[in-house]
Amino acid sequence: MAIRDFGAALRRHPLVTAVAVVLTALAVLRVQTAPMRYEARTVVTFLSPQSPFPRNSFASFTPSLVTMAEVSSRWLDSSAGRRAVRSAGGTEAFQVLLANRGNQEQPIHDQPYLTLSVTAGTPAKARGTLLKVLAVLRERLRRQQAVQGARPGSYISWQVAAGSDRAVPVLGRPSRALLAVLLIGGIGGTYAAVTADRRRNRKSAAAPA
Repeated sequence: MAIRDFGAALRRHPLVTAVAVVLTALAVLRVQTAPMRYEARTVVTFLSPQSPFPRNSFASFTPSLVTMAEVSSRWLDSSAGRRAVRSAGGTEAFQVLLANRGNQEQPIHDQPYLTLSVTAGTPAKARGTLLKVLAVLRERLRRQQAVQGARPGSYISWQVAAGSDRAVPVLGRPSRALLAVLLIGGIGGTYAAVTADRRRNRKSAAAPA
């Protein structure tokens, strides 16, 4: 079928065309009026205990740091961790990711970095929940090492390596979303009109002369 055939099918079925136009317009309106979202994100690095000798804590990471980061990540992402954040006053959902130098099929977790992020409808909610997540992580790390019998001077700690607790707007790409909605609406409307056209032709052919 040529492009003019698609246009003719749309003209022959004004009801189908009108429904497609209305649905596309509603989708466009929803994209244009979608509420602003804000994200607060930070990256923390797990560090070895303080040493009496001067050294760069970021120069090398021991396997114990990676293990502690992974254990902390899994706990925060569990139902128990999320309950702890809610009990501490966190109101929004959060995401915690352990650094992965590989991919989903073959992950490589050999660096003790955790990325924590919170997305909310207001900057205050995003920032507030992120601070609660950090507070819960700090208390969990301290308590876990105390239970295992570690001395306070030999505790693994963490430090903010990047990011900020200040929430920033999540802008996305509204122009691309708008283009996608228009494209899907046009294709869907045309497909519906062509389908209705074919059904009408089959009924006409099956009707007795």
